Amino acid sequence: MSDSSVSGALDGLSSKALCCATALRLGGGLYILADAAGKGDLYYQVDAGVRAGLRACEGRPLNVDVMRIAAKASRRLEGGYASQSHTMQFARSGFGLLADVLGVIAADEAESSEAHIEIFAKALVVAESWPGPVDLSGFSSLPDFERFCQQESSDSLRVGGVSEVRNSLGRRELDYRGIAKRASQN
Repeated sequence: MSDSSVSGALDGLSSKALCCATALRLGGGLYILADAAGKGDLYYQVDAGVRAGLRACEGRPLNVDVMRIAAKASRRLEGGYASQSHTMQFARSGFGLLADVLGVIAADEAESSEAHIEIFAKALVVAESWPGPVDLSGFSSLPDFERFCQQESSDSLRVGGVSEVRNSLGRRELDYRGIAKRASQN
């Protein structure tokens, strides 16, 4: 996705919301892979932190205890994930993306006004590490699907704000979950 398709002039909360949506979307698949490796509990703690960040973008107070636990779980997940699976590179780079998003959530709003651009680029790198073709909403390439999702999130933000980004997220999490389930069955 090019910088011109998503304005770099977003306010910090909007940019953080797009970062959180990206992490949660990819997290649909990352959860399956973490759980298969016996690390599902760590993933849930990280997920809770990202979800707390997304809620904070809607004006709720950020729960610092949840964020502290999420950051600790993220370090353990990144450092302790091991798998013989063909999805290992996707999982490891995805867990790195989750850690980056937790950092964006913790950053000052002014520091995060363009964070989504970097996170979107990293999400494409994660998607490129997927070990083969996919069949998602008419896309056979995970990077192409991720580009579509990024544009969809940006459009949702423009149309209905952060609450619309959150409301439209579920189906894409399930798409990522589905490809990870199929890959883990092979």
